[in-house]
Amino acid sequence: MVGGAAPRLARPGDVAMDAISTVPEPASLDDAWQLTRQDADAVMLVHHHRGPTPGSWGYQASQSLRLVHNRLEWELSIRNLSRLPMPARLGWRLHFPEDFAHQVRLDGTTEAIDDPTRGHAEGRDAWDGIATLGGQDGRFVLLRAEPPLTTLHFQRHATRSWLHLDLMTPDVPVLMPLPCGEELTLRLTLDLTAAPRGPSLEHPGPPPT
Repeated sequence: MVGGAAPRLARPGDVAMDAISTVPEPASLDDAWQLTRQDADAVMLVHHHRGPTPGSWGYQASQSLRLVHNRLEWELSIRNLSRLPMPARLGWRLHFPEDFAHQVRLDGTTEAIDDPTRGHAEGRDAWDGIATLGGQDGRFVLLRAEPPLTTLHFQRHATRSWLHLDLMTPDVPVLMPLPCGEELTLRLTLDLTAAPRGPSLEHPGPPPT
C-alpha cells in the first residue's frame, strides 16, 4: 500500500555564507545504514556521518521501525556530534500510489480534497500532525506525527502515477539549530486499513496511548 519512504535532511531556507560549512549535506542520510537489531516485528538501524573537511559537522542517526497489526511505528533520531549547533531540518519523504489521491485530508480542520488534479501541490507550515489519504476502494492511510514534526508538503506528480508527502521539522525563522551533543527524536505512525470510512474522511483524533 505504501510506495516507499525515507528519512530526509534538509538545509534551512536562508543560510549565511560564513555558516555554509556547518549546514548538513541532504544526501548524507542516503548512505548505508547498519542493522543493529531485527525481530519478527521490528528493526533498528544506525548511521554515522562525518563531514569530509575540518569544521564540517558530523552526526549519529538511528531508526526504529515496528509493525503492530496494521500500524507502522517509526522513530527517527539524530545526535549532533559537531562543536557547533546543527542548522538542519529533519523528517521523511513518503511516496504513495496515486490511488490514494481519491480523497486527501492534510490536517484536522480543513475540508478534504477530492481527487486533486495531477501537479496539485500545497503545504502546511503549522501542521497539526494528522493527515489522511483515501482510495476509491475504501482503503486509507492515516498518518499521525508528534511535534516538532510540524510542516507538511503534499504533491501529486504531474505526469507519473504517484504522490508524495514531505513531513519535516520547521524552517527558519522557527528552526532551532540542534546544540552540540544533543539529540532530536521524531515519531510517526502510519495506519493502513481496507475498512471503508464513508463518503468523508473524519478527523481521527490523537493516537491511543
